[in-house]
Amino acid sequence: MQGILYDASKIKVCQAFYAVCDYAELDRAWADELWKDIMIRPEIYEELVYYIEHHTFLNKVTACGYSLCDLYVWQMSRYNLIKDTGKNSKTCNKEKMAMQAFRSLIDFLSDPEKGRKKYENGQEMDRL
Repeated sequence: MQGILYDASKIKVCQAFYAVCDYAELDRAWADELWKDIMIRPEIYEELVYYIEHHTFLNKVTACGYSLCDLYVWQMSRYNLIKDTGKNSKTCNKEKMAMQAFRSLIDFLSDPEKGRKKYENGQEMDRL
């Protein structure tokens, strides 16, 4: 078997990804779909590897000027609005919000106009 190289790095990333999703209590089907979408986008895969290694965002990829950090902050603001706390509490699942930020970035890249409307129109209930 001389000359065969085996790179287990993607397997390790996959295991770490699912560990984060399990910790975040995300549905397995949802996580499977996100993993599939990450695997076909090398630039998002790089962001995920960085997140797993550093527990922060690389912010190399943007969609219409929005980075993962921007989308994470949007998730946090949305959580605060729904929970009516004004700040994120100990019960706030930040890993879930991080994974949702990855989903949002992929969706944003797939349909920039729809993404722009979603994030620029806001979540406030009193908007007309």
